[in-house]
Amino acid sequence: MSPLGPIDAVMFDHDGTLVDSIPAVISASNGVLWERGLDKATPDQIVAGMVHPTAKRLGLLTGIDSPAAQENMAHRYSQLALHHSDLADLYPGVRQAVEALANRGLLLGVVSNSRGAFIRAILHRLGVADCFTAMIGEDDMPAPKPDPRGLLAALGAIPPGRAIYVGDSSADLQTARNAGVRAIGVTWGTHSRSELEPLGFDALVDSPQALADLIPDRPSLHLPEPLP
Repeated sequence: MSPLGPIDAVMFDHDGTLVDSIPAVISASNGVLWERGLDKATPDQIVAGMVHPTAKRLGLLTGIDSPAAQENMAHRYSQLALHHSDLADLYPGVRQAVEALANRGLLLGVVSNSRGAFIRAILHRLGVADCFTAMIGEDDMPAPKPDPRGLLAALGAIPPGRAIYVGDSSADLQTARNAGVRAIGVTWGTHSRSELEPLGFDALVDSPQALADLIPDRPSLHLPEPLP
């Protein structure tokens, strides 16, 4: 593998990467379905849809194709998710890893397809918001992931080649590729190592500590060049 060179920034997905928000997502999603007079979805159905932006995900769950109706559901979902945000928690070891990376002077950020108020409320409540320079949700971006503009905005003046994006799904990998950023996949979230291995992440890590260990104080992280 060829040397990556210095790393100045580490950007993170939120749900399934930093935060186990599944209980909040399930409660809010089923709240929307209940208000529509529909049966509850199973946790597996809801988790499987989390690779999509909120409006599209709810459209798939409800069978509603109208973009306007999907946006209305997404707005209601964001209210319910914020109400249930106290159900979310950091994955074990995430706090220590994030704080270690921040203490090394790396720029940290969050770029998520969840609504911005939701992710910011959770990260503030859990006491790690100060570690992140940017906390960007889908409503803060011109378009949701895998559109790269939210990730590039979070990087600011830092060249994409000096950054990595940490996520847990194919959408996160594609976002990184679209931005010209290397991608690290985490196996502790909503997708297992066996699910992520075929996707082509530049590296996979099985614990937050392993992620922190992969990025040394004066980074010489060795990963292949991003795929075209």
